[in-house]
Amino acid sequence: MIPIFLCAMTSMKNLKLSFTGEYLNSLDQKHRLSVPVKFRKALDPINDRTFVITRGFDTCLILYPVTEWNRVEEELSQLGSIRGKYRNFVRSVVRHATYLQYDSQGRIPIPDGLLEFASIKKDVNVIGMINKIELWAPQILESQDSSSEITVADFEDLANEINF
Repeated sequence: MIPIFLCAMTSMKNLKLSFTGEYLNSLDQKHRLSVPVKFRKALDPINDRTFVITRGFDTCLILYPVTEWNRVEEELSQLGSIRGKYRNFVRSVVRHATYLQYDSQGRIPIPDGLLEFASIKKDVNVIGMINKIELWAPQILESQDSSSEITVADFEDLANEINF
């Protein structure tokens, strides 16, 4: 007979964790960001402690696990390069993409050009977005939040679309 605790621990190992929650972190003097422990634990070992960082569609940065970035690249490659708008879109996404591996203390170095794009100076809101992570300057996120309030009706409609 297997103890219930052991069964629970075995099933916990098989869970697929996602990136959820919000943290406020700060860059160090070398522009390194400590990835929250919860997010490091959610990163599948197949990624070898590696993320890809690029510009977000909003004024933020996005950290993708390598496996998720591979899916993004696959989708982008489907667009082809004949049409100018496809080339421009792909270029805008991949030209700023950088592979980053976190160190033994869980820190990743953020490129200066990306920090400038997102207006990140010192403090960083780190937001889990299920399969990726967003990095925001607090003042930009606050402005974004106040200018894009979701109405109760919108929330209900979106929740209904996914059977929430």
